[in-house]
Amino acid sequence: MNTESKLNSKKYRILLVIRWPVGGIRTFIRYVYNNFDHSRYSLTILAQDQPELRTLLDDLRNLDVTYIPVQYEPRQPGFLLSVAKTILLGRYDVIHSQGFMSGIYSTIPARLSRTKHVMTSHDVLLPKQFVGLKGFLKKKLFAFLFPMIDVIHSVSNDASTNLIETIPNLKKYNEKCITFPNGIEVERFSGVESRDLRKELDLPDDTFLIGFLGRFMSQKGFRYLVDALEILLKSTDLPKKPVIVATGYGGFIREDKGYLKRKGLEYHVNFLPFSPNIAPILKGLDVLAIPSLWEACPLLPMEAMVAGVPLIGTDCIGLREVLSDTPCMMVAAGNSIGLAGAIEAEIRTSSKAKAIEFTEEARRRFDVRQQAARMEALILNLLD
Repeated sequence: MNTESKLNSKKYRILLVIRWPVGGIRTFIRYVYNNFDHSRYSLTILAQDQPELRTLLDDLRNLDVTYIPVQYEPRQPGFLLSVAKTILLGRYDVIHSQGFMSGIYSTIPARLSRTKHVMTSHDVLLPKQFVGLKGFLKKKLFAFLFPMIDVIHSVSNDASTNLIETIPNLKKYNEKCITFPNGIEVERFSGVESRDLRKELDLPDDTFLIGFLGRFMSQKGFRYLVDALEILLKSTDLPKKPVIVATGYGGFIREDKGYLKRKGLEYHVNFLPFSPNIAPILKGLDVLAIPSLWEACPLLPMEAMVAGVPLIGTDCIGLREVLSDTPCMMVAAGNSIGLAGAIEAEIRTSSKAKAIEFTEEARRRFDVRQQAARMEALILNLLD
């Protein structure tokens, strides 16, 4: 712990337990905790040592932050043991675990140390997670441990409903289960200069840029977008040539690049390196595609809407809630033909004007300061 924390005993000590400090979890912490009163809190981050974690630490550089790294050991219980040791020896005021497994790992140590515990669920639970004996035991474990958590925070109504339907005994603990949606730093995506991606990538002016910004995980549906691109390239009368611009890394990016190569489409997809600030990239796109199969409450569509970028998403859980009552197009999840049709419609008739017109409403609806205030009030209420 740094000197300032030792000297300022009035600061509340919050332990953030983050098994996977990547993607939406990293962004959630940045957005929420940067809006807390910096003078009142000392944060300790216990997380696996991932490249994106360094970006998170930089994002939180104006706060009093201590980082406890845990090496990634997939076959060893290193993270579980680190969580238990840190909680039992650390004397924290509140534990804020990020995700189901971080919450599970933190529950018993929090109980033993009598430390208040908030879990934010950043995903949904799927039936395939509970198949077989191992899945049966996992579900029983969740049903046993979740009620021990002081507050379970869901980031969307879809995610909350999914949790209660999957773990029905949580119905008896309604007072523990709360819902308020994610938000974003709206200023970060307003009034920024766009990147000239055509110039950067040496693409002709008649190229139509389709963005895919996110991790290469199966739930993100990248292959459905590739299949949609294949359909579009067979059309001979499109006024512009569709090209995918993808940014991100990790997950199954190697396998997805192999999928592209097998289809002979590798020259129609451009991969950009990871960028901690995607706002200029968003602004440089003609349309953002989010072909997800499931989400909890994604931040990317909020960012795109505030930036005034046309968006095509799916009707999957979580994403449909964010896109509801907006000018964004929705297609059926897992339907490449429908996705191709929506992109073709955007190529022929741009919805850019509608997207720009909606930006003020998007700023009001998705401003993270509302959500951060509720989270801070929740934590202070637990401390009381």
